[in-house]
Amino acid sequence: MAGPYRILIIEDDPEHAELIKMGFRRHDEFFLDFATTGEEGLEMIANAAYDLISVDLVLPGIGGLDVLVKIRKLDPDIPVVMVSGHGTTEMAVVAFENRATKYVVKSLESFKSLPYVFENLTQEARFKANEREMRECIERSERIHRNIVENALAGIYILQDGAFKLVNPKLGDIFGCAAESLLGMPFWQLVKPDDMQCVSRLERGQQSEVPVYESKVQRKDGTSRWIEFRSVLIEHEGQRAILGNLLDITQRKELEIEIMRANRELEAMEGITEAFMGSTGDTDKNLANALAHVIAGLGGADVGGVFLQEENGLVLRALHGLVEVMIEFIAGNESSHLLGLAHVHKSPANSPLNWISAPIICGVQAKGAIVVARNDENNSLTLSFLEKAASRVGYLLDASSANRSTWPPLEKIPNI
Repeated sequence: MAGPYRILIIEDDPEHAELIKMGFRRHDEFFLDFATTGEEGLEMIANAAYDLISVDLVLPGIGGLDVLVKIRKLDPDIPVVMVSGHGTTEMAVVAFENRATKYVVKSLESFKSLPYVFENLTQEARFKANEREMRECIERSERIHRNIVENALAGIYILQDGAFKLVNPKLGDIFGCAAESLLGMPFWQLVKPDDMQCVSRLERGQQSEVPVYESKVQRKDGTSRWIEFRSVLIEHEGQRAILGNLLDITQRKELEIEIMRANRELEAMEGITEAFMGSTGDTDKNLANALAHVIAGLGGADVGGVFLQEENGLVLRALHGLVEVMIEFIAGNESSHLLGLAHVHKSPANSPLNWISAPIICGVQAKGAIVVARNDENNSLTLSFLEKAASRVGYLLDASSANRSTWPPLEKIPNI
């Protein structure tokens, strides 16, 4: 037997009380308290904690059934054994209707068996209490975790077979939709195709236990956001799954990209200057080197060229990419368009390339133009940089025609 068990016996018959005591003499794990009336028993229950209560059906003053009703108001779960000297079926039914745990008819044999009956009932009650406490703890923990997940500043999700099985409201905010609409949707369907390779490469190169990825995602309205996400393997509903959290890092990422672009353009401008300052006067070589720095400053271009104005018109002096593509573009544009203001040209039908030109100004006259073609989402940035680069090339061409000894120091050359 486990024990210890604290039992209250409400019994008005001294002989029956003595018989009950005799039945427990060899069971030291039981501690018995006795009350002779229902009122006394209820007072003792109010002042002490018991594992089980035994109530005689017939008591002076408050009857046993009334005592049972009052006990149930105080504690709906404690085992209560109704003991009666008259074992009628009707009385047993009434006792159980008032939520008695067990009904026992008084006899020598029943008094001897009470320790075993009480132990079984008490252990069952303890088991149910522990089970109930565990269930309450689980429910409380689930409520806490649900509140944390639902109010988190990061998007939280569970993936199974690559599709969303659980999402929090913040994830919906990041993707610009109701969180419920993401359920069942494949995660990779939201990643921009151009960034799929980037995400895969980051995953292969990750060494930490909880890898961190960055990528662009496609929102429901067609716009894009930069995200940072972490994921770990878990078990969800008996199957392997991925638990992830996701942060919207668009603002940070755009600042990083802007800084990288600015640094790239600055390095390109310095490279253009060095191409002329360190040369021996080979104009074509200087222009080729300058064009290479222009392409690098743009982060790449499909086609690029530097044209100078000569007697027969514009002549291609430096080329990046296919000459046939460049000739096709030049053939469809007048020289005045290229020597005028920097601008974005209308692209040929079905062409993914954007053509942009900027005049090369020497002194106050346009002496040539730089032309590039690239698949760029932001033509204004390309146009701005190309205009500055063309002005730098014009300044350096103008300066190269003068005596090299009159050139200002590198740091004095204006960043046009």
